[in-house]
Amino acid sequence: MGIRPELHPKVQNNNKVYLPPACFSMDKEEKDIFCRVLKKVKVPHGYASNISRCIDLKPPKLSGLKSHDSHILMQQLLPLALRNVLPKQVRYPVMKLCRYYRQLCSKVLNPNDLVQMESDIGKILCDLERIFPPSFFDIMVHLSVHLASEAKLGGPVHYRWMYPIERLLSTLKSYVRNRSKPEGSIAEGYLAEECLSFCSLYLSSDVETIHNKTSRNYDDGGYEDVLPIFSMSGRPIGASNVELLDLDTLAVAHSYVLFNCSEVDEFRTEHLAIVRHENRKRKLRERDIQRLHCETFESWFQDHVAELHSSGDHRITEDLRILASGPAEFVTRYKGFIINGFRFHTKDLEKNRKTQNSGVMLEAMTNSFSSARDNNPIVGDVTYYGILNEIIELEYDADKKVVLFHCDWISNGSRKKEDDNGFTLLNFEGLKSHNEPFILASQAQQVFYVADLVDKGWKVVIKTTPRDSYDMKEQICLDDVETHLQSDTSMGPQLDENMNIELVRQGLNGTLVDNNSLVFDGDEDLFESPS
Repeated sequence: MGIRPELHPKVQNNNKVYLPPACFSMDKEEKDIFCRVLKKVKVPHGYASNISRCIDLKPPKLSGLKSHDSHILMQQLLPLALRNVLPKQVRYPVMKLCRYYRQLCSKVLNPNDLVQMESDIGKILCDLERIFPPSFFDIMVHLSVHLASEAKLGGPVHYRWMYPIERLLSTLKSYVRNRSKPEGSIAEGYLAEECLSFCSLYLSSDVETIHNKTSRNYDDGGYEDVLPIFSMSGRPIGASNVELLDLDTLAVAHSYVLFNCSEVDEFRTEHLAIVRHENRKRKLRERDIQRLHCETFESWFQDHVAELHSSGDHRITEDLRILASGPAEFVTRYKGFIINGFRFHTKDLEKNRKTQNSGVMLEAMTNSFSSARDNNPIVGDVTYYGILNEIIELEYDADKKVVLFHCDWISNGSRKKEDDNGFTLLNFEGLKSHNEPFILASQAQQVFYVADLVDKGWKVVIKTTPRDSYDMKEQICLDDVETHLQSDTSMGPQLDENMNIELVRQGLNGTLVDNNSLVFDGDEDLFESPS
């Protein structure tokens, strides 16, 4: 075709042909990093199959991928594997293509976003055409141009893609018992299943059938006639142990429960005003006032509620009195818990497992002080990332219990950074214990971490969304909807459109091949002669 002369084969004096390394070529170390990232990645339960079984390190290759494995690899894992390999000019367009497919497979599609995606995919393919050879761009690559337009007409793709059809075909195939009569076997098997499904409609509701079977991460609805803090949403999984909790840890846990119960808000405001009034002459900083408020509120609240209860105050319900009395010293420990559509495991439980369910994320309103002398804290949303260490259940009464997660936390500072690719990285190595390690189980969202094999100790955080969770509201606000089916990795890198692309990768050895294996009659003019 007479294009890209830098990549043309060059005939050597020793009757060998030298093939220059293209910009998308990887050396041995980069291939090893790429495959090891995919080999070591652990995803949450139900997120994907065990993709590590499809990765070979010697020699580095991928094989045996199923259709859904390719779906997860293209949208979620490929950008992670490319983070530390290949030049920016090569990996950025590939990452943008992955993000295009991830947006296309969202739960919610905004028509304005689809118009932008129609424009973006053309630019993405143009960037790819500057990098990869023409043989790469077959009809399947060109099909990407039409997918955004198709989504504008057909809506979200998960109502139209082939995964349910493929699963149904697999079920029909399993009906075949007589290989000489496959059609009849499928018809008989389908008829038998339809008959059983019809009969199951008349069975008792206590019998689990296809019509009333709950999802794998069903977490119960909880109780309604109690304080929301005692609603007991979620359910434990696995064995449990009853242990004695030390008083200091118990006080920290109980304090967190009090500060996250909406029915206690008015009492917290009242106590904070008392603390300010009692210390008005000491001219304490706002940080010190908040510290005194946290340290003394628990005992004050217990005495104050007891006094109001004895005087017959209507605000003091039986549940509020039980809450103020504090939990028992004995707590129940679990190693697994299902809540908010997520399945959580402690860090110790998943050491020998192929899944990762210990990643926790919390978004909370927090007072942020710029320094120790700052008297005007800024209240804003802060995202905390953690690793689940323990799951404990505080017992306030026989049927009044609260489940807490004990985690190692990172919010901001030197242990959190963002790389050039738009990923958030965290470092949990040598992390000290947080002064507030507990959160309510109902507050937990799930993330998972992928180790950075180049920058030791750092991990890339990936946010996930529950598969079988439906938050139906009277008014739908698109800003509040979890748009992605399973996770959102990053905002995506930005590539300078005027960046010059070096077609030959520097610092990488090319390939020498035998001249006789390449040259055929009439094709000698395709090769450059030795200088």
